[in-house]
Amino acid sequence: MYEKKNYSIIGKSHNRIDVDKQLSGEVKYTGDYYVDGMLYAKGILSPYDHAKIHSIDISEALAVPGVEGVATAKDVKYNRLGIEPCFDQPVFAEDKVRYKGELVALVAADTYETACRAAKLVKVEYEELPAVFDPREAIKEDAPILHEDKPDLYRGNIHIVPATGGDCQKLRYGDIEKGFAEADHIIEKEFATCPRRAAPIENFVTLAVPDGSDAITIYAATQCPHGNAGPIAHALGMPLSKVRIINPAMGGGFGVKNYQTTEAATATLALKIGKPVKWACDTQEMYNMCGTNHGVYFKYKIGFKNDGTLVALQRKSYTAAGAYRGVAILITMKITYWGCGPYNIPNQAADCYVVATNRNHGVAFRGFGMAQPTFALEVLMDMIAEKLQMDPYELRKKNLIHDGDHMPTGQVVRSSGIEMTLDKVAEMSEWTGC
Repeated sequence: MYEKKNYSIIGKSHNRIDVDKQLSGEVKYTGDYYVDGMLYAKGILSPYDHAKIHSIDISEALAVPGVEGVATAKDVKYNRLGIEPCFDQPVFAEDKVRYKGELVALVAADTYETACRAAKLVKVEYEELPAVFDPREAIKEDAPILHEDKPDLYRGNIHIVPATGGDCQKLRYGDIEKGFAEADHIIEKEFATCPRRAAPIENFVTLAVPDGSDAITIYAATQCPHGNAGPIAHALGMPLSKVRIINPAMGGGFGVKNYQTTEAATATLALKIGKPVKWACDTQEMYNMCGTNHGVYFKYKIGFKNDGTLVALQRKSYTAAGAYRGVAILITMKITYWGCGPYNIPNQAADCYVVATNRNHGVAFRGFGMAQPTFALEVLMDMIAEKLQMDPYELRKKNLIHDGDHMPTGQVVRSSGIEMTLDKVAEMSEWTGC
């Protein structure tokens, strides 16, 4: 017989364990940390969207009293960051810059003011190149190429899919031609979502503390200390056991601090000088370096019956990855496989491309690959309801996926609460139809 238990935690309201310290200001964020002998860093960022780097002259900066070092690409053991197997983003821009705000060099001095003054004296000779910002333009034959030196990762500006070696992620489910032949109506529309940038109160902050010449401790405002430790250690040319990443309290992240940001560059400079270095980005640096969510362009073709039954869905999308891949393949995987939303559509086809553009790389951000196709599909559902003069609530309810149905990947749905959720929303909003 089921015995009801008296739970002391589950189902009850509890205060955060650090609420008193948060309210009193006792909580230490990365920017609050200080160690003896610590230096202050300032970044030199690209003023161009796309440009070759012909030379970097740091001599005048090094001559400033109080400056103890400058790091550039030549100081990094392995000048690549990213998500395995695609390490395509440099710690410091090397041969060229691919977005406005890309890090070119980092100066460390005994005061922040000195570092800022010295940073202005770093001379970088650029040759500006044509830039491309729209993925639909970037796939054209005459588009400027961002990564001509990485044919194993890119085909033109299109990211090669690691799992297949193809140009795009594909989904095929049912018989798309048969589905459209059975449809009473077909709607074809194009949609686009724009990039959005998060604005956490705390900017990117890293404090790198060398432990001799072969180990380092990195205090960082990061959402992913364990996941980022491997790529950072790899860039530094150090075993993972020698790189310790500590994540103090964080003043907001929203996904933009999931990826590697200022950690490897700060650590490179600290190891070069042999002293602790803190780089606390100002607001301008943060907005230049901080990634956005991914803008996506969609082409939808949907077939449906007179009674509102969806019978076929064909999708093509172009994800604007920005200058480097980051999480764009993962984002686009979700768009590919689950871009049909919570609807049971028996015939589907999707071709989804990831394209390099001269913007900062895309990052995880609120919805992680589902907000973009959800917007497009739900607008399309309202268009269908309007065409059929049908209640949009009833249209959605008619096509919802249920327990025992198959997702277009072939996965069997074991437990779906979507209909209950839709009914509850209709009830709470006092929906009366239209």
